[in-house]
Parts: sequence; C-alpha cells; structure tokens
Amino acid sequence: MKKIYILVSALALIISSCSVKEEILDEVNGGNVVTDNKNVEMIVAPAYAYLRDLNSRSGVWGALLATTDELAWPARGADWVSVDYQTLCTHNYKPTNIYIRNTWNSFMLGVTRCNVALQYLSAFPKSEKTDVYIAEVRFIRALCMFKLADNFGKFPFREYTETDYSKQPTIYNREQAVERIIKEINEIIPVLKNKSEVPYGRVSKAAAQMLLANVYLNHEVYTGKAKWQETIKACDDIINSNLYKVADDYWGLFQYDNANYLQSTESILSVIYDETNGLTGLASPSITLHYSQKFGTYTSLLNGCCTTPAFVDTWDVNDKRFKDTRLVSQLGFNQGLLIGQQYSTAGVALKTRTGDPLIYTKNFSISNSKEEQGVRIVKFAPNPASTSPGQNAGNDFPLYRLSDTYLIRAEAKFRAGDVAGALTDLNYIRNTKRGQPAYTSLDLGKILNERGYELYWEGNRRTDLIRFNKYTAPRAEKNFETPAYMVLLPIPISAIEANPNLTQNIGYN
Repeated sequence: MKKIYILVSALALIISSCSVKEEILDEVNGGNVVTDNKNVEMIVAPAYAYLRDLNSRSGVWGALLATTDELAWPARGADWVSVDYQTLCTHNYKPTNIYIRNTWNSFMLGVTRCNVALQYLSAFPKSEKTDVYIAEVRFIRALCMFKLADNFGKFPFREYTETDYSKQPTIYNREQAVERIIKEINEIIPVLKNKSEVPYGRVSKAAAQMLLANVYLNHEVYTGKAKWQETIKACDDIINSNLYKVADDYWGLFQYDNANYLQSTESILSVIYDETNGLTGLASPSITLHYSQKFGTYTSLLNGCCTTPAFVDTWDVNDKRFKDTRLVSQLGFNQGLLIGQQYSTAGVALKTRTGDPLIYTKNFSISNSKEEQGVRIVKFAPNPASTSPGQNAGNDFPLYRLSDTYLIRAEAKFRAGDVAGALTDLNYIRNTKRGQPAYTSLDLGKILNERGYELYWEGNRRTDLIRFNKYTAPRAEKNFETPAYMVLLPIPISAIEANPNLTQNIGYN
C-alpha cells in the first residue's frame, strides 16, 4: 500500500519546483509529461513531495518547535553554536534569522509548486480524475497559506492564472488569508474522495475537513471572532464518517515501519517516507542522541536538540506516552522522553567524551551546555538496520490524525460552554485509549497539557501556545515575558527586499 504512491512521488525529484519549463524536463521527455493527461500523477508529484519539507530540521519543524517549550538547540561547548538557533529558543529572533527565512521560503515553495501543478492540470481535458487531483493540490496550497498566515500574519500570493510576472503579487493579511482559505477548503471538500477511495498518502475529504477545523480553531486569534461551532462541525464530519479509529497502541503509530498501522487506524493524512526509495525524513534521532549512543547502523550521532524543563514538568511519568521500552534491546534507549543514565544495547552504562556518566538532566544552558544536559526526545523510532546515508528516519509522519480531531473538538466544546461534552472527548483519548486517570473537571490548562502529551514533537506546539496565551510566558532560558508583537515571526529581510509592497511586521526593526 505504501509503495503504490511513493513511486509516483519519487518523480518529484526529477521535476523542478520552480518552473516546469526548465530544460531538465527534456531529460525525461518533459514536454510530453505536461501535455498528456495520462501523466497527471507526475504533475502533482512535486506538490506532494513538498510535504516532506515540513519536517526539515533547518526550517519548518526545527525552527517553529524551537520557539516553544518542546524543543531547544543549546550550544554545547564548540558544538551547535548558532546564534540563529539559540535566539529561536530565547525569543530574541530577528528578521535576519536564517531558520525563520528557511521556514518562510518553505511555505512559499509549497505554494509555487502547487501553482505550477494547477497551471498544467487546468489545461488538461476536464475529467473527474483531473478534478480530484486539482482539489488535492489546492488543499496543499491552502495548507501552505494557512501556515504562512499562522506564523507570519501576511504573505504575497499570486493565483496560478496570473502569469504576468511583471506585476507584483497580492499581499494577503491574516483576515484576508483566512477568508480565502476557508472559501477554498469549502470548495474542494465536495470534490475530494473519502479515505476508502484513494491510496494511503493521498489527500482525502477528511484531510480538508481537518485543515478547516484548524482554521476555525484559531479563528479568534486571527480575526478576533470565535468559530467554535464551526470547529465542532468540521470535527464531527470526520469522526462521524467512521472511517478512522483511535489507535489502541499509541507507540505503534511511531515505529519505523508505521505505514500499515497508521493507515488502519488514525491517519487522516500522512507524509510518506520510504528508505528503500531513498525518501527519508526526520533527522531527529541522529541530531538528538549523544555521540556515545551508537546502535545498528547509527554511528554518527550529533548530540544536538533537547526539550525544556518547562515541558518535562507538565508530565506524569506514568503516562504511557511518556516512554515506551519495546525497542530497548535494539536501541539501548526508550522511545519518548530520555532522562537519567543512558545505556548501550548491551546494557553498559554510557559515558560522555570527558568520561562523566551520560546522565540526561532537565536543566541546561542555552549558551553553554554540557554534553549530557537536556532531556532528549525520540518519538519516531529509528530503524537500527537503516541504510540511509544521512541517517534520516523512514517513518511516515502523521500530519493529521484522529486523536487530534477529538482534542480539537474537546477544546472547541469547552470554549463554547459545553464542559460535559469536552470532558467526554478528552477522556476518550486520555482515559479510554491512553489509560490515564479520567478527569472529573476541566480547565484550559488541562486541555493544553493533554495536547502536549498526545501530540508532542508533531509540530502543533507553537500554534497551541499562542491560542492558550502561553507563548510569551517566561520559562527556563527565556526568563522574561516575550513582547506581544513577537507572536508573529518577522518577515525575512530577503522577502521584503524582493517585494516593495511587502512590509515588516510591527515591532521588528
């Protein structure tokens, strides 16, 4: 099931993201590709392949999570010394930050790839197949627009039909973007297919409904007007379809061969990776683990990022989502949060390069940490037999999954005044599926914490903290209240220099 689509996606490596008119297309008979509607899958492949960019350590994933309490990039002696990394964590980021620039460029790249695909798809003879693919590409484009509006508040946009590039693109502010995104999603939902009608990894009707739920969930942040009932309705449409089920085995969702389990349970939309085709994804295991934690083919570990004391302190360590030990004999460590003495696969206590015990501790210094400082997170299990030269994981990444749908609905119900309904939804995940004591009362703090327990390192935290008014709060290594204007990231200098109509977000120099 997994490889049916991945072989099509691999063609994205052949077709340019910026212009399908480039000469490289001739190497694969590109002129025929973009004019023959039998090749519609090849046209949409670059848009789908773009989704893997959302997991970049030097862009979207590594940059956005680093502005939260879930991830930090401490300098460790002479290793990992980067002002741009460290200022993400301390909220001293500026318009020149290269990782914020990479994040902006990533979302803009996604829009561009989609527009190129739409330009060619719209020229094909009209058919149901082409219409569905157009709707899928429009979803990916709407997702990128949502990410731009969410993180930057404004962005330039050119419709795929606007081919006079001497004219400057339209600048959407948040309100305009949100209105446009909602309209677009509502237009494509009737066209998209249900899960049972498309291969795993393809955009379905529920994926669009999930994006719509996220837009409505954050609508009050973006426009000042709440849309809780609309949020609930979008979640109802997914849950009541009965096409998805919450996984009984939480950690089964994050194994290195997780495709089948994701597809049979929670996956509303997963980003597909496959080591056998050279399509690898998250670098988080190798960039997280200490140099000494070698296992299988993983022999070049980088001892980089960690999580923060603020996030660790939210946990009950007895929560099954805190750690899983099923792969300890193969890896030497548990999945989840790694705290305390670390061991080799043979059970030998490991040491640092200076001979000290390798004991992961909560506290660290963002500017000068010891090798062993900082609790590590390995949520996606690495494959000890991986043949990936870069040691990036081949796990599929669940961009949207059903547990989040329940948590979104629980929050919307609570904010709309339906506390009993919110408790039912939250306890279904927390108690029925994850085995934690059921809540008998509820507040926003519990809802935020539950989102952290269920969804950590899946890319939601920044948006969540902003919605719960926690993003600016002081925490370890950021012992001040972040100025309110920094809730929006700065527009990169390079983007402003390229477009005279694009202005910097208020507050940034």
